[in-house]
Amino acid sequence: MEIPYSAEKDDLYYPAKHAVFFPYDRPRSDAALCVEMARLAYCQLDTSFAFDQDRIRKILGRILFTDCRFFETATAPNGGGSHALLALNDDNALAVLSFRGTDKDDPTDLMDDLNATPQPWQAGGKVHSGFAKALLEVWPGVKAALQEFAQYRFLFTGHSLGAAMATLASSLQKPAALYTIGSPLVGDQAFADLLQGLENHRYVDCCDLVTRVPPEVLGYAHIPGKIYYIDFNRNVQQIDPNDPYIDRDRTTAEEDYLKNYSWRIGDVALRPLADHAPVNYVLPVTAATP
Repeated sequence: MEIPYSAEKDDLYYPAKHAVFFPYDRPRSDAALCVEMARLAYCQLDTSFAFDQDRIRKILGRILFTDCRFFETATAPNGGGSHALLALNDDNALAVLSFRGTDKDDPTDLMDDLNATPQPWQAGGKVHSGFAKALLEVWPGVKAALQEFAQYRFLFTGHSLGAAMATLASSLQKPAALYTIGSPLVGDQAFADLLQGLENHRYVDCCDLVTRVPPEVLGYAHIPGKIYYIDFNRNVQQIDPNDPYIDRDRTTAEEDYLKNYSWRIGDVALRPLADHAPVNYVLPVTAATP
């Protein structure tokens, strides 16, 4: 089956705008569940950045999640700041904690992304200051909810800035598994070493630029774990991040993009940005579910 690819600006900048969430009911794998939960965290009201709680609850109800808790920065204007949701399935004692990524219209998110100065982290090592600030704005409420449902199996996930927040959260309370979607680098090697032994699944879509910043030359390192690379043909492969195949595949993808997409009205100009769109993760990961 050919897997669709989107170069549209709306799918990158407004991930929930045209999304059809969970079209095939409950996903058959934790990976497919988490990649869609990461996109669901972008579901917001038309009038502010706050969660559209009614819509989210309705969507989750279709896949038998019985409750959802929401965590948002209390002091940011117009509902801006950090956002996380905790979806609960009582029948399976499963809880999915999903953090929202960057909203391009929310200046607080953009400032957090740009504040890349490393700072000491309470669990150890040094981390990106903006990512740390974003998590700590909602962490007290999240922590209390995790303690309330301590008997559940927790999965942490998020896309972009949300993936960074999920990674930091995993250093404060270890989940059963972490699924990051288009994650930037979060901390230094000392921080990465803290997460040795964590079941970590890191998804990288082909040319996605965000998965390569901040650069390692500034002292940043990805945490250990499995990397799943989505190639030009939209196949999901578990692969060594240093495999030369990745460079060759990215070159092919960028050449194809310049020919078929860059010049079209309404499309993102560059593939390294278009590949960051959540839908370009959701479709291949869902299709790869056995």
